[in-house]
Amino acid sequence: LQYATKILSCRHDLLNALSEFSQSIRGELSLGASTIPGEYLLPKLMGDFRKEHPYVTISLKIADSKKIVEYVLEGIVELGMTGAKIDHGSLLYERFGEDEVVVISPLEYPLARDKKVNIEKLLEEPWIIREEGSGTQMAVERALRKKGKSLKQFNLVMEMGSTSSVKEGVKAHLGLAFISKKAAEEELTRGIFSRIDLKGIETISRQIYIVSHRSRTLSPIAMEFLRFLRRKKEAKDGNPS
Repeated sequence: LQYATKILSCRHDLLNALSEFSQSIRGELSLGASTIPGEYLLPKLMGDFRKEHPYVTISLKIADSKKIVEYVLEGIVELGMTGAKIDHGSLLYERFGEDEVVVISPLEYPLARDKKVNIEKLLEEPWIIREEGSGTQMAVERALRKKGKSLKQFNLVMEMGSTSSVKEGVKAHLGLAFISKKAAEEELTRGIFSRIDLKGIETISRQIYIVSHRSRTLSPIAMEFLRFLRRKKEAKDGNPS
């Protein structure tokens, strides 16, 4: 297994090295992303990148933020995109965007009729949460700590491994959930979910980061993809280069 892994790694490096001598960029790019950027941001970005560089093959691994950081550290992926910053001396983080975390409930849930709801009022309600290591959960915990609260005080009835399964749980009336606004946008617009606004707590937001290994040189393809992401960010922020 060790030798097979080395052979595949050498093949990957060889293809990337050869691309430097080619008129166009070609080869393989390995990316990792936590659920929200992996399911709601990167697919379109990858498609746009391949329009510019049709000879590039991209593989994307999706896991929680903690696992993606491990993949970057182990060299399994060259670049990661996460919804949480997990400190490590070998990691380099670059801000890409921002995401908001909201509370969703099944449609016409009694509490959703109120304009704003106190956290104390929500403690006894059934809750569905993401697994530990999720960027969403980390952002929620940070916001709750400022109010002297923790998710452990909530009535947690279910833990899910993905955002999609959390949404399905809410649809099945199993409980409420903290979730990325990007992930729930379509269901909120179509009236499948209700949004519950929290009283006495500031907007729960989190950054989306591009993460790479500080001491590992990126391949030409990864460098080109990083430049592409920076251009997209500048255009989105209204500062086109």
